[in-house]
Amino acid sequence: MKSYKFLSVLRNSRRAVFEFPDLVKILNKSEGYTKVFINRLVKKGLLFRLEKGKYFIESNPFLVASNVVFPSYISFLSALSYHKLTTQIPNTYFVVSLKQRKEIRCNNTSIKFVKFQKHRFFGFKREILNNKFLFVAEVEKAIIDSLYLPKYCPIQETFFALTHSNLDLDKTLNYALRMRSDALLKRLGYLLELKGVDISTRTKKGLTGNFVKLNPFSPSTGVKNRKWKLIINEVLE
Repeated sequence: MKSYKFLSVLRNSRRAVFEFPDLVKILNKSEGYTKVFINRLVKKGLLFRLEKGKYFIESNPFLVASNVVFPSYISFLSALSYHKLTTQIPNTYFVVSLKQRKEIRCNNTSIKFVKFQKHRFFGFKREILNNKFLFVAEVEKAIIDSLYLPKYCPIQETFFALTHSNLDLDKTLNYALRMRSDALLKRLGYLLELKGVDISTRTKKGLTGNFVKLNPFSPSTGVKNRKWKLIINEVLE
Protein backbone atom coordinates (compact mmCIF):
# COMPACT_ATOMS: atom_id res chain seq x y z
CA MET A 1 0.00 0.00 0.00
CA LYS A 2 1.30 3.43 -0.94
CA SER A 3 1.83 6.03 1.79
CA TYR A 4 -0.83 8.40 0.46
CA LYS A 5 -3.44 5.61 0.39
CA PHE A 6 -2.50 4.45 3.88
CA LEU A 7 -2.79 7.99 5.25
CA SER A 8 -6.10 8.42 3.45
CA VAL A 9 -7.46 5.35 5.25
CA LEU A 10 -6.44 6.86 8.59
CA ARG A 11 -7.97 10.24 7.76
CA ASN A 12 -11.26 8.67 6.72
CA SER A 13 -11.48 6.52 9.83
CA ARG A 14 -13.72 7.63 12.71
CA ARG A 15 -10.85 6.91 15.06
CA ALA A 16 -8.37 9.56 16.10
CA VAL A 17 -5.73 7.40 17.80
CA PHE A 18 -4.39 4.15 16.37
CA GLU A 19 -2.49 1.39 18.12
CA PHE A 20 0.29 -0.44 16.34
CA PRO A 21 -1.75 -3.65 15.76
CA ASP A 22 -4.41 -1.50 14.05
CA LEU A 23 -1.79 -0.18 11.64
CA VAL A 24 -0.49 -3.67 10.93
CA LYS A 25 -4.01 -4.74 10.03
CA ILE A 26 -4.64 -1.69 7.82
CA LEU A 27 -1.33 -2.07 6.01
CA ASN A 28 -1.77 -5.86 5.78
CA LYS A 29 1.96 -6.42 6.19
CA SER A 30 4.24 -7.98 8.79
CA GLU A 31 4.98 -6.19 12.06
CA GLY A 32 8.58 -5.62 10.97
CA TYR A 33 7.57 -4.05 7.67
CA THR A 34 4.89 -1.96 9.38
CA LYS A 35 7.36 -0.65 11.95
CA VAL A 36 9.75 0.58 9.24
CA PHE A 37 6.87 2.00 7.19
CA ILE A 38 5.43 3.89 10.20
CA ASN A 39 8.81 5.23 11.31
CA ARG A 40 9.35 6.76 7.86
CA LEU A 41 5.97 8.52 8.03
CA VAL A 42 6.74 9.83 11.51
CA LYS A 43 10.12 11.19 10.39
CA LYS A 44 8.43 12.96 7.48
CA GLY A 45 5.87 14.53 9.83
CA LEU A 46 2.96 12.77 8.11
CA LEU A 47 2.07 10.69 11.17
CA PHE A 48 2.63 11.45 14.85
CA ARG A 49 3.67 9.18 17.70
CA LEU A 50 1.67 9.86 20.87
CA GLU A 51 3.45 7.30 23.01
CA LYS A 52 4.92 3.88 22.47
CA GLY A 53 2.61 1.92 20.20
CA LYS A 54 0.07 4.72 19.69
CA TYR A 55 -0.16 7.13 16.76
CA PHE A 56 -2.42 9.90 15.50
CA ILE A 57 -2.90 11.84 12.28
CA GLU A 58 -5.57 14.37 13.35
CA SER A 59 -3.81 16.93 15.54
CA ASN A 60 -6.91 18.39 17.25
CA PRO A 61 -6.06 17.98 20.97
CA PHE A 62 -9.68 17.30 21.98
CA LEU A 63 -9.78 14.33 19.62
CA VAL A 64 -6.41 12.97 20.64
CA ALA A 65 -7.05 13.36 24.38
CA SER A 66 -10.44 11.65 24.33
CA ASN A 67 -9.16 8.66 22.36
CA VAL A 68 -6.01 7.69 24.25
CA VAL A 69 -7.91 5.42 26.64
CA PHE A 70 -11.24 3.67 26.18
CA PRO A 71 -13.58 4.33 27.83
CA SER A 72 -12.83 7.93 28.76
CA TYR A 73 -14.15 11.44 28.21
CA ILE A 74 -13.01 15.06 28.21
CA SER A 75 -14.24 16.95 31.29
CA PHE A 76 -13.58 19.81 33.73
CA LEU A 77 -12.22 23.04 32.25
CA SER A 78 -11.38 21.27 28.99
CA ALA A 79 -15.01 20.29 28.43
CA LEU A 80 -16.20 23.80 29.30
CA SER A 81 -13.77 25.10 26.69
CA TYR A 82 -15.14 22.66 24.12
CA HIS A 83 -18.69 23.82 24.92
CA LYS A 84 -17.53 27.47 24.65
CA LEU A 85 -18.34 28.19 28.28
CA THR A 86 -14.99 29.65 29.31
CA THR A 87 -12.75 32.37 27.96
CA GLN A 88 -9.63 30.41 28.89
CA ILE A 89 -7.66 28.63 26.20
CA PRO A 90 -6.55 25.31 27.66
CA ASN A 91 -3.06 23.93 27.26
CA THR A 92 -3.92 20.98 29.48
CA TYR A 93 -6.68 18.56 28.50
CA PHE A 94 -8.32 16.69 31.36
CA VAL A 95 -9.63 13.21 30.68
CA VAL A 96 -11.80 11.18 33.06
CA SER A 97 -11.09 7.45 32.92
CA LEU A 98 -11.62 4.34 35.02
CA LYS A 99 -7.89 3.72 35.36
CA GLN A 100 -5.10 5.99 36.50
CA ARG A 101 -2.30 6.62 34.06
CA LYS A 102 0.56 9.02 33.58
CA GLU A 103 0.29 12.39 31.92
CA ILE A 104 1.12 12.51 28.21
CA ARG A 105 2.74 15.37 26.34
CA CYS A 106 1.25 15.99 22.92
CA ASN A 107 2.88 18.71 20.84
CA ASN A 108 2.60 21.83 23.05
CA THR A 109 -0.17 20.48 25.28
CA SER A 110 -0.56 18.04 28.13
CA ILE A 111 -3.14 15.29 28.55
CA LYS A 112 -3.88 14.53 32.20
CA PHE A 113 -5.99 11.61 33.35
CA VAL A 114 -8.31 11.73 36.34
CA LYS A 115 -9.49 8.40 37.71
CA PHE A 116 -13.16 8.13 38.65
CA GLN A 117 -14.92 5.28 40.40
CA LYS A 118 -17.39 3.46 38.20
CA HIS A 119 -20.48 5.02 39.82
CA ARG A 120 -19.19 8.49 38.89
CA PHE A 121 -18.33 7.57 35.32
CA PHE A 122 -21.35 8.80 33.35
CA GLY A 123 -22.82 11.90 31.73
CA PHE A 124 -20.75 12.03 28.55
CA LYS A 125 -21.58 11.65 24.89
CA ARG A 126 -19.98 10.68 21.64
CA GLU A 127 -19.81 13.43 19.05
CA ILE A 128 -18.25 13.78 15.62
CA LEU A 129 -15.49 16.36 15.16
CA ASN A 130 -13.51 16.54 11.92
CA ASN A 131 -15.06 13.21 10.97
CA LYS A 132 -13.64 11.58 14.12
CA PHE A 133 -15.24 10.28 17.30
CA LEU A 134 -14.97 12.62 20.28
CA PHE A 135 -16.01 11.67 23.81
CA VAL A 136 -16.88 14.68 25.96
CA ALA A 137 -18.85 15.44 29.11
CA GLU A 138 -22.28 16.97 28.74
CA VAL A 139 -22.38 20.56 30.00
CA GLU A 140 -24.18 19.46 33.17
CA LYS A 141 -21.64 16.74 33.93
CA ALA A 142 -18.67 19.01 33.18
CA ILE A 143 -20.02 21.44 35.79
CA ILE A 144 -20.70 18.65 38.29
CA ASP A 145 -17.24 17.11 37.81
CA SER A 146 -15.68 20.55 38.28
CA LEU A 147 -17.53 21.14 41.55
CA TYR A 148 -16.54 17.68 42.72
CA LEU A 149 -12.84 18.28 41.99
CA PRO A 150 -12.20 22.05 41.73
CA LYS A 151 -8.52 21.24 41.32
CA TYR A 152 -9.20 20.77 37.60
CA CYS A 153 -11.41 23.82 37.05
CA PRO A 154 -11.43 27.08 39.04
CA ILE A 155 -14.68 27.76 40.91
CA GLN A 156 -14.96 31.09 39.09
CA GLU A 157 -14.91 29.33 35.71
CA THR A 158 -17.47 26.76 36.85
CA PHE A 159 -19.77 29.54 38.06
CA PHE A 160 -19.37 31.34 34.73
CA ALA A 161 -20.40 28.16 32.89
CA LEU A 162 -23.31 27.54 35.21
CA THR A 163 -24.51 31.11 34.71
CA HIS A 164 -24.11 31.28 30.94
CA SER A 165 -25.32 27.83 29.90
CA ASN A 166 -28.81 26.64 29.13
CA LEU A 167 -28.65 24.21 32.02
CA ASP A 168 -31.05 21.31 32.45
CA LEU A 169 -31.68 21.73 36.18
CA ASP A 170 -33.20 18.29 36.79
CA LYS A 171 -30.35 16.57 34.99
CA THR A 172 -27.78 18.65 36.87
CA LEU A 173 -29.28 17.78 40.24
CA ASN A 174 -29.66 14.09 39.39
CA TYR A 175 -26.04 13.97 38.26
CA ALA A 176 -24.93 15.70 41.47
CA LEU A 177 -26.80 13.22 43.65
CA ARG A 178 -25.32 10.27 41.75
CA MET A 179 -21.81 11.50 42.58
CA ARG A 180 -22.39 10.89 46.32
CA SER A 181 -20.36 13.90 47.42
CA ASP A 182 -21.40 16.14 50.29
CA ALA A 183 -19.02 18.96 49.30
CA LEU A 184 -20.23 18.88 45.71
CA LEU A 185 -23.88 19.26 46.74
CA LYS A 186 -23.05 22.17 49.03
CA ARG A 187 -21.12 24.01 46.33
CA LEU A 188 -23.84 23.38 43.73
CA GLY A 189 -26.62 24.48 46.07
CA TYR A 190 -24.84 27.72 46.89
CA LEU A 191 -24.00 28.56 43.28
CA LEU A 192 -27.52 27.85 42.08
CA GLU A 193 -28.91 30.01 44.86
CA LEU A 194 -26.82 32.89 43.54
CA LYS A 195 -28.82 32.41 40.34
CA GLY A 196 -32.11 32.43 42.28
CA VAL A 197 -32.61 28.66 42.24
CA ASP A 198 -33.17 26.84 45.55
CA ILE A 199 -32.54 23.09 45.56
CA SER A 200 -32.33 22.68 49.35
CA THR A 201 -35.53 20.63 49.63
CA ARG A 202 -34.11 18.06 47.22
CA THR A 203 -30.63 17.86 48.71
CA LYS A 204 -30.99 18.30 52.48
CA LYS A 205 -30.99 14.55 53.13
CA GLY A 206 -27.62 14.23 51.44
CA LEU A 207 -25.87 16.96 53.44
CA THR A 208 -23.82 16.70 56.62
CA GLY A 209 -23.44 19.41 59.25
CA ASN A 210 -19.72 19.88 58.58
CA PHE A 211 -18.54 23.09 56.92
CA VAL A 212 -16.50 22.78 53.72
CA LYS A 213 -14.73 25.44 51.70
CA LEU A 214 -16.19 26.81 48.49
CA ASN A 215 -12.64 26.86 47.14
CA PRO A 216 -10.67 24.05 48.78
CA PHE A 217 -7.38 25.64 47.72
CA SER A 218 -7.90 28.99 49.44
CA PRO A 219 -7.61 29.79 53.16
CA SER A 220 -10.58 29.09 55.43
CA THR A 221 -11.38 32.78 55.80
CA GLY A 222 -14.72 34.21 54.79
CA VAL A 223 -18.38 34.27 55.67
CA LYS A 224 -19.99 31.01 56.75
CA ASN A 225 -23.14 30.17 54.86
CA ARG A 226 -25.07 28.17 57.43
CA LYS A 227 -27.75 27.02 55.03
CA TRP A 228 -25.24 25.22 52.83
CA LYS A 229 -22.59 24.68 55.52
CA LEU A 230 -20.11 26.37 53.24
CA ILE A 231 -17.19 28.71 53.94
CA ILE A 232 -17.43 31.39 51.23
CA ASN A 233 -13.72 32.00 50.73
CA GLU A 234 -13.96 33.28 47.15
CA VAL A 235 -15.91 36.17 45.67
CA LEU A 236 -17.80 35.13 42.56
CA GLU A 237 -18.72 37.61 39.85
